[in-house]
Amino acid sequence: MNNDFRFICSLGREYRKCFLDGQLLIWKLCWYWLMFASWVASLYIANTMFYLLWQSIFATLDEHMVRPLMFPIWLPKDDPHRTPNYEVFMTFEIILIFIVLFTFGLYVYILFHLLLHYYNLMDVILIALDELFVGLDPSAASLPRQDPRREAVQLELNARVGRIARWHLSIFDSVDTISSVYGPTLVYQVMFSSIVICLMAYQVSEQLSAGKFDYLFGILTFGACIQLWIPCYIGTLLRTKALSLADACFYCGWHRTPLALLVRHDLTIFILRAQHPVAIKFTGLPELQLETFSSVRFWSYIKMFPIDATRYA
Repeated sequence: MNNDFRFICSLGREYRKCFLDGQLLIWKLCWYWLMFASWVASLYIANTMFYLLWQSIFATLDEHMVRPLMFPIWLPKDDPHRTPNYEVFMTFEIILIFIVLFTFGLYVYILFHLLLHYYNLMDVILIALDELFVGLDPSAASLPRQDPRREAVQLELNARVGRIARWHLSIFDSVDTISSVYGPTLVYQVMFSSIVICLMAYQVSEQLSAGKFDYLFGILTFGACIQLWIPCYIGTLLRTKALSLADACFYCGWHRTPLALLVRHDLTIFILRAQHPVAIKFTGLPELQLETFSSVRFWSYIKMFPIDATRYA
């Protein structure tokens, strides 16, 4: 990624602007995700601490109130709310929240950044395809092979096509590497999220049926959907953009210039190669895309637990 940054910054203004604008957008989106994950974690801690403070100031002994925990805990032969059980469990839950924030939150951030980087690199390839024949002498195509003018144009065209091919190949290699490294965690994420989102959505629907709503649990359910939707959506973006490279190569203007005769075989090979979609795949995970997100059938699981409509009356 650092080599891509250095090389593209050495190119023309249009390349730099497209790439740097994309990197700025990636930076903003990644910070939005980290802010959202930190906000959810802070809400759980702040809500519990505020309720505990309210109890300490206003509650009386005859109200029979128990000190709150962020997540309910049950002990078979003991009370988790008595001292020192309460202090131990509260400390453990706070530490657990920070562990999840710094591991899972950063994991989504890194995956987010890597995939969007190569999506942005494909925009640079589109610019290179549009400028493939720009600034070259079309009359050189009719000159003999040994003519210096034709050789110079041929070398420049080969350099441009070779650069496009190297970028395109690096995207395939990089996405394959990401799939091999993050594949096991993505499989676990998709499989585990289907269960978690199902249980969360069912709990929220049950609370709504009873006329109640836990806003923290609702936000957590929304976050669970977002963390699965992000990689699936980016996977679809990568696939669509990669397939559009073949169309961009076909409409790059080869039919309007005789210079296409010098690189027609290269363009044909590139178009054929671009027919192969860029996809995040791993054993147990055919492809990571929006179809994967929609296949998490948590709503069908909820239908197994019918809600009494009379509760809304």
